[in-house]
Amino acid sequence: MFNPQHFYNSRGDGFPVLEITEPKASGPEQGRRFVPLQRTELSGRVTGPVADLTLVQRFGFSAAESTEVVEALYRFPLPGDAAVRGVTVRFGEVEIRAELKPRAEAEAAYAEAKKAGQQAALATRAGPNIFTLQVAGLRPDEPVTVETHFVQLAQAAGNGWSLRVPLTLAPRYVRADEASGRAPGKATEQLPFGLLRDPGHRFALDLAMAGAVSIRSTGYALAVEASGETAQVRLADGEVIPDRDLVLSWTPPYAAERPVLHVLAHDDPAAGVVYFLAQVAPPQVTAGDPPRRELTLLVDHSGSMSGPKWEAADWATEQLLRGLTPEDAFGLAVFHNTPFWFERQLQPGTPRTVENAVAWLKGRTDSGGTELGVALEQALHLPTGSGDTRAVLIVTDGQVTDHARLLQLADREFASPQRRRISVLCIDSAPNDFLALQLAERGGGVARFLTSSPDEGDITTALDEILADWSAPALAGLRLAVDRGEVHAVGRRAVDAAEPGWRAVDLGDLPAGRVLWVAGWAPRGEGGPLTLRLELGNGTGVAGTAAAAGDFPALAALVAARRIIELEYLAQAHTLEPVEIERRLRELGYGGPQLEPAV
Repeated sequence: MFNPQHFYNSRGDGFPVLEITEPKASGPEQGRRFVPLQRTELSGRVTGPVADLTLVQRFGFSAAESTEVVEALYRFPLPGDAAVRGVTVRFGEVEIRAELKPRAEAEAAYAEAKKAGQQAALATRAGPNIFTLQVAGLRPDEPVTVETHFVQLAQAAGNGWSLRVPLTLAPRYVRADEASGRAPGKATEQLPFGLLRDPGHRFALDLAMAGAVSIRSTGYALAVEASGETAQVRLADGEVIPDRDLVLSWTPPYAAERPVLHVLAHDDPAAGVVYFLAQVAPPQVTAGDPPRRELTLLVDHSGSMSGPKWEAADWATEQLLRGLTPEDAFGLAVFHNTPFWFERQLQPGTPRTVENAVAWLKGRTDSGGTELGVALEQALHLPTGSGDTRAVLIVTDGQVTDHARLLQLADREFASPQRRRISVLCIDSAPNDFLALQLAERGGGVARFLTSSPDEGDITTALDEILADWSAPALAGLRLAVDRGEVHAVGRRAVDAAEPGWRAVDLGDLPAGRVLWVAGWAPRGEGGPLTLRLELGNGTGVAGTAAAAGDFPALAALVAARRIIELEYLAQAHTLEPVEIERRLRELGYGGPQLEPAV
């Protein structure tokens, strides 16, 4: 029969599988049975930071393993901000295309088909980066292929972009109050995941990348074949065992001497709006006097960090501390069930103080849960000094579930005039990328993902990137102005522009050496293309105007996915005042007395 062996993916060396919904034996573990995942293929096209991708996964079992017709459940990972545009399931020669329906209606249709003995599939979004697929009517010797079409945005990485596609899963730490008060169906109840060692599982890659140079990957060797402005990217070994997430990095084919604005768009007459994605590349910055820096380090010493991840986190923290100068200041805490501080106020980055801090860090060997929210709140309440730049760096594997509280803290800090940028150094082969990316985006920092092996060299590279970003900004108080009287951008505030009839999106500071992007929408007006420009808070223009170019329907799905993420955040942010919730709903495009959609 099926191999019942499974394990929890804290090491990242397992593979998600279809789990049969009716155990054969009694007991919580002995009865679990699986239909193995045999192959994963990722294909699609990447244009700028927009990735339009198709993930194909094949499952199956033989009559020698079982003669049953079974139902199975598959929980599969996708990037936290991904927008699923379609799901197709093939049972041998039979093809089922998923239709978007209200959850209750879709579940009822699936149950009816299952009762009638028909083959059926039901795909649902269980959380920010978790999708579930129920499949009824699996037969022996009949392969099942699941094809998922989704779009996502790459993340800024220095002067280029980085794209992460999860191929493995990991459990999340659940706070005690969550465990005791969880409602049925809540995403945290889906975790941890059951996984199966399956050495037959293989992964293949086939991407077309436009306008990209210096294409590289962490952990997977690539074969890149350039043809004009497009490069075809495959795995050098053809196919591999996917024991870690796929991370691609690349650089746009230009170097800016001043801020450069590039805009992609999608005109949607039916909705009456134009969707846009604006990319802002910083100017080249000449070296000057180094800024005085204030850095607060929060180091995860929870149970999930035990072993190589713990060692890698402490090693990275030590390197950052030893890179400080006496003009810098730092705070240091480790956290698990509660934070423990080296000192309750910022300390000078002198050699002696740094040595004492490193010794204190290495002496903290206790462990427990992952109460990141408490640690971050305390860090943001530390008194600030006279530094030129301020930052909080969280070193963690990100396996927590209280997203709303953490993102609310980041939102409040970003609105502060003395704000600290919040960055995340995520150490794991299957990290909680949604949380890390959202914290960094809302906190104005960066998120970097590493394995726990210093021998692979990625820790040093990530530290260099974080330190490069942690410097005086190239431009402060930057805005993206649009030639419309109304504009919306998820996670960003709309403000008045310098020119009448225009509206602007507050971008905050433009870091030196890192591109920014913002996705949003504006009314079509008379149907002409949008015109956008960069300006400072005083109305001074800092780059020429740019007309929105091309037609990228994927932008509509991306904006919709980000609106859903923001709505889920607001639904869980119980400490927000009603007036603040209403303001944010209006920023999302919901207006009127009943807060009906405005677009």
